[in-house]
Amino acid sequence: MLKLSDLALRPDIQIGPMLVSPSRRLVEGPGGHAHVEPLIMQVFLLLLDGAGRVVTRNELFDQCWGGVYVGDDSLNRAIAKVRRTGAQVAPGLYEIETIPRTGYRLTGQILALLGGASADIRQATPISRRVLVTGGVAAAGLTSATGAWFALRPRSDPRFDALMARGDEAFRNGSAFEDARVARKGSPSMTQLYEQAVSINPDSERAWGLLAYFRSLSADEARGPESARLTSEAQAAIRRALDIDPKEPNARVGLFLLKGPMLDWAARDRQLRDILATDPDNLPAMLELMTLLQAVGLTRESWIWNERALEASPFLKACLVVRAMKLWILGRTEASDKVVDRVRGLWPLYPFGFFVRLMLFVLTDRPQAALAMIDGSPPGMVPNPSLWRAACAALETRTGQAIEEARKACIQVAEKTPWSTNMAVMVLGALGLVDLAFEITDGYLLWRGKVVSGGQADPRDVNDYSRRMTQWLFTPPCTAMRADPRFLKLCDEFGLTDYWRARGVKPDYQV
Repeated sequence: MLKLSDLALRPDIQIGPMLVSPSRRLVEGPGGHAHVEPLIMQVFLLLLDGAGRVVTRNELFDQCWGGVYVGDDSLNRAIAKVRRTGAQVAPGLYEIETIPRTGYRLTGQILALLGGASADIRQATPISRRVLVTGGVAAAGLTSATGAWFALRPRSDPRFDALMARGDEAFRNGSAFEDARVARKGSPSMTQLYEQAVSINPDSERAWGLLAYFRSLSADEARGPESARLTSEAQAAIRRALDIDPKEPNARVGLFLLKGPMLDWAARDRQLRDILATDPDNLPAMLELMTLLQAVGLTRESWIWNERALEASPFLKACLVVRAMKLWILGRTEASDKVVDRVRGLWPLYPFGFFVRLMLFVLTDRPQAALAMIDGSPPGMVPNPSLWRAACAALETRTGQAIEEARKACIQVAEKTPWSTNMAVMVLGALGLVDLAFEITDGYLLWRGKVVSGGQADPRDVNDYSRRMTQWLFTPPCTAMRADPRFLKLCDEFGLTDYWRARGVKPDYQV
């Protein structure tokens, strides 16, 4: 087995214009540099050691995972990352050929460079960077022209590298999505960070793509004149990124965010899967697909993408809370409690974690625990506290007066704060008030019925991101709605049935 500790002992390997440094987990070339995970470096080294020989899947599993069983997806993702690394730092130098049901092998110009080396490049002699820069390596690799180009290439600006590294770390620790619009603790927001990056390196498609994505996130939630300005700025960044690279994944996610409401569910699904086909580990695309799948009632498939997002960013708070919600939807309340309680233990003032903990208490017959949370919460932490207090009283006592008070509170929420309509419908479902639950849902999703938001004139109130995310229809409190014939009619009119038909799937509740 090629152990992680072995990477520190492997010398740097110069292969034409590409430098592979196992100890630093770094690959450099004419297109820039890439820091890779230890596992990805292990896979890359085994392919390099093979020098064109087919490296079997079993060999890769044994050498890189130590024979521990992992799914094929883990290996496929590792190979995809090795491919992307080469395309980024040394375009055209190598490809990785897939041998169906067997393994992989390196192909391309790199084989001529490896052919002159030792049969096992693990014994290769490190080459001084000083020698590299002076051109002394040119004759050992590609033609003298290629070697000279690499020796004279402009070095990356360390200020740009530092900004991109900060952004990458924010993705890894999950803070990128919390800081998307707001600067925290003196640090720039993600939008500001990538604005600085493109000002230093205006030819970086990745920096432009990430700027496009975060600008699109902001535009999707903005209102009034600010919405128009942010949308225009997002469009400009998208155009710039796609002019440089038409497949830049982050810009394509930004375009998805701006165009999403104009497309049907199936088209939106295809857009995201197309992005992930070229960049399987793109976190923004994973998050959007995970949310879309939950919104169409495919909790189990959505779970897979949420877990993949957590592999890329283990402390992404929102995905940890979503994990708790999915466990609840799948009937595993005890496991759900453990996840959300741990999130609250780590981040007690995280609003989304607080809200889901409160909601689960109310909707799983623990009203006293919910009331204790409401009474002990900091000011402004509880959204619509009157709704939750009324819900607790009605669900605990089931008296006519308490249920009537909860009914009025649900109508008031639907009329005054449409973004909270999902909460009102779940409470009504838990109380068995199915007729009113349908009336409010019709008013929110289809703009008809007796209960329609007072903000109807402002399309941002009823056509924002939360309206497109209909996860709440597939939660346990809405079971009675899904059993009612009116639910399928609602799905027909809102486009969900067309989505299920286009993909040839059934929502989880029908399986």
